[in-house]
Amino acid sequence: MLAKWKELGWQHRWMTALAFVCASVSILALLIHAAGWLPMYFLVDIVAAPSLVLLLALGVLARRIDQPVFLNRLVVGAWAGLVATLGYDAIRLVLWKGGVFSFNPFISHPIFGMLITGQPEESVVAQVVGWGYHFWNGFGFGIMYTLVAGPSPWYYALIWALFLEIGWLTALPSVLEFRLNPELIALSFIGHGVYGLVLGLLARRYIRA
Repeated sequence: MLAKWKELGWQHRWMTALAFVCASVSILALLIHAAGWLPMYFLVDIVAAPSLVLLLALGVLARRIDQPVFLNRLVVGAWAGLVATLGYDAIRLVLWKGGVFSFNPFISHPIFGMLITGQPEESVVAQVVGWGYHFWNGFGFGIMYTLVAGPSPWYYALIWALFLEIGWLTALPSVLEFRLNPELIALSFIGHGVYGLVLGLLARRYIRA
């Protein structure tokens, strides 16, 4: 992989580094909030829109300067990350509604919305923004993975999802004031496993190089 990375050239490398940083803004906002350095809304309000615009601009630039590998990885990572997020939500919904787990896996979304907007958790604004943040995360994680891993074996994405899971469980207690319990951890691991599986299979299938 290192040899292939060197072959792609300096333009690909700097565009990948910049896109990776842009795609990581959502999770950085959460981790910085968890560390107590800055409130979550600060980074989201200031950096969210510019980071998304810059990702779009990088895609346009890649087409103009003939960087097909970067463009392919960026585009596939974006839509595959969203599809994988739907899979992540679907399996958790089925397990919850099917009575396998009693913990509501979507309880965190309005809390994120409240932390970003300052509106009450039950408000429509907090609900919408919280769900938007959730899909923004999945979108960004997908891009981060495909930019670096490309068409790697699908199980690489499972490792990536496990890394995300550990970070999520580390930040969860301080950000959402949740107590970790076996049911929450099991449901979260299953969800992230499906996310990684879907992302890995799609990346392996649709990334050309």
